Amino acid sequence: MTLRQLLHIPATTDKPLIAVPLMLGPTGKLTPFAQKLQAQNPDIVEWRADYIADDFSQAVMWQQVKAGAQAELNQKNVSTMTEAKMLAEIDNAKQEFLANWPMMNQQVIKELTAAVFNSVGEFPVLLTYRTQSQGGKGEMSPVEVATFLTFALQSGYPFAAVDIEYTMPEELRTKVITTARQQQVPVILSYHDMNQTPDDLHAQLVDMARSDIDVIKLAVMPQNDNDVDRLLLATRAFSESQDKPLITMSMGQLGEKTRIIGYQFGSELTFAVLDGTPISAPGQISISELLQAWQ
Repeated sequence: MTLRQLLHIPATTDKPLIAVPLMLGPTGKLTPFAQKLQAQNPDIVEWRADYIADDFSQAVMWQQVKAGAQAELNQKNVSTMTEAKMLAEIDNAKQEFLANWPMMNQQVIKELTAAVFNSVGEFPVLLTYRTQSQGGKGEMSPVEVATFLTFALQSGYPFAAVDIEYTMPEELRTKVITTARQQQVPVILSYHDMNQTPDDLHAQLVDMARSDIDVIKLAVMPQNDNDVDRLLLATRAFSESQDKPLITMSMGQLGEKTRIIGYQFGSELTFAVLDGTPISAPGQISISELLQAWQ
């Protein structure tokens, strides 16, 4: 099965799928993004939830609640004893906050997900949370990431696929994969190396293919042209010997060509950005630049 077939995206060209990242934070405007999306018409939107999810994490939300209570206290002219009692009440409120957090968190994630789907319309949405070590912005713990992905998948919105990092602890990875299976959402297993290109790329891909997932994604950082060529050759070797769809890229300026010609070696999706929007990974180019390179 090809990636297009798996994601139910009709084939209109012999070129790979084009995914564009949605990387808006809490103050970002979805409308301009949606307008560019309609105008440039990629195949899929990758919701980079790491650009917004941390602003609604348990720690951040409690700090906002605490700061509000503290500000109210500071405005009152009270005795030292009364102030101590009111501070104790804040501590008690934290316990109540923590007890209610799972339900609150689920609702917050549902609302964030709704905002994305309401903005992108009929475009398929790929759910992704990338930590800083994986080239993203997120600072959540593995448990928090797994919880976010799980709640988003359970939100009732039809994700086209979910991206799970290979380095996530196995028990958490299994939890997200199980939820994705229950929601009938395909799973992309990703591996990112932001520093180098591993020596045995084929072995890495084969190891990932043993997992209960649908698609494999490999993104590595080259140090020279040979690394780029090794990535392309490993892509071809794997795609010719395995059935699972594959997405690969060599990052940075050195690896830019893999985003353009990778499909000739078996990579079934490439990432580009809407014109005038920032990149989400080193070496990304705009849709216009990609289409021009394909002419």
